[in-house]
Amino acid sequence: MSLRFLVYASEPGAFYNTYPNGSSALPVPVEYTPGEREENASKRDAAFEEWQEVDPEGYRLWHLATVAMQGGDSSELAEGWSEMMTRRHNVRIVDPCKYCKSCRSRR
Repeated sequence: MSLRFLVYASEPGAFYNTYPNGSSALPVPVEYTPGEREENASKRDAAFEEWQEVDPEGYRLWHLATVAMQGGDSSELAEGWSEMMTRRHNVRIVDPCKYCKSCRSRR
């Protein structure tokens, strides 16, 4: 599981698609249960701890961007994965991949 997934799937309002009428039918969204979100949050927190150990600067930058977003700065939500999650899922998340060491070194 990716950190992106774990961050998303631990948020209230997060959902996944099911296909009860077959893969060619329209998807039916199902919200994660509180228990599923709790399990995902536990895995997310473990991934955050690992990130802090291997890339403290990346985690720090992501955390600062998340705090700014929670304070009303929506600039992080204007493009890329974060914009898609806000538009399609109505879940406001700062993209952790934007701040990881390998992605930062590619910019």
